[in-house]
Amino acid sequence: MEQHDIDARALDWVVRLGDPAFADWKAFQAWLEADPRHASAYHAASLDIEQMAAAVSPEPVVVARRRWPAWAGGAIAASLALVAGYAALDTRADPYAVETRAGTMRTVALADGSAVTLGGATRLMLDRNDPRTATLERGQAMFVVRHDTADPFEVHVGAARLVDVGTAFDVKRTRGETRVAVSDGAVDYNPGRDGIRLVKGQGLVETDTGGAVRVIAVDVAGVGSWRNSVLAYDGATLAEVADDLSRALGVDLRAEPSVAGRAFSGSIATAKLAGDPTRAAPLLGVAVRRRGNHWVMTARP
Repeated sequence: MEQHDIDARALDWVVRLGDPAFADWKAFQAWLEADPRHASAYHAASLDIEQMAAAVSPEPVVVARRRWPAWAGGAIAASLALVAGYAALDTRADPYAVETRAGTMRTVALADGSAVTLGGATRLMLDRNDPRTATLERGQAMFVVRHDTADPFEVHVGAARLVDVGTAFDVKRTRGETRVAVSDGAVDYNPGRDGIRLVKGQGLVETDTGGAVRVIAVDVAGVGSWRNSVLAYDGATLAEVADDLSRALGVDLRAEPSVAGRAFSGSIATAKLAGDPTRAAPLLGVAVRRRGNHWVMTARP
């Protein structure tokens, strides 16, 4: 058989195996064993599909982790082991980044049924070989997790580790600070002797400068409301609000020291601002002016 025919057949198998209802394992095994070139072609096609899926930004990224049936695992692994030492079944970390620009959002759908929505200016690290782990490097993300006691979902943020206990929760990493808010179920923060369990309606604030971790009450209705273009606050500083508006609107908004520490409670419908931060000034009780290439919150004259 010509190589192009083998490549075409390999691509067909990759597509078929991506279907959760796929069950024709005996045929797949027989194809792999029929020619040593088949395993190599299948592996190459799998990598091509994953790389193309990860590169497409407007659509959700689906990260597939195939669970081989017990009876077929050894035989199929033996065939695929001919290529790069079990490369197609490799369980080693295979991380990749998902990023958003300021002023945009993106949803990542994981093969286990979990979903993550990224706010603007956010960078999230995922693993092609393990959809049950994520690292939030910066920005904000809402996790809606399918709970699995035997394989809990983990989020790494800053120096902390969050483990789901049947959960929907929001994580924000900005300005040297980590914030967590739980809208359903529970999350274990740094599980262990000194761990903290956060339940529905609770949140947590940790700063990189040290000090005690603060557990706070949160409005469940406001957790993740930014996905619907609503920023909800209860006593947030204007410095935090400015940072959130920057990521939501795609602008560079800063709070001057004279107003940065002021507390704000309320909701901001970002869609109504139409990318213009000055429209939020009356609600925030400040003046907003352009200064060079950025905007500045200042005290009213």
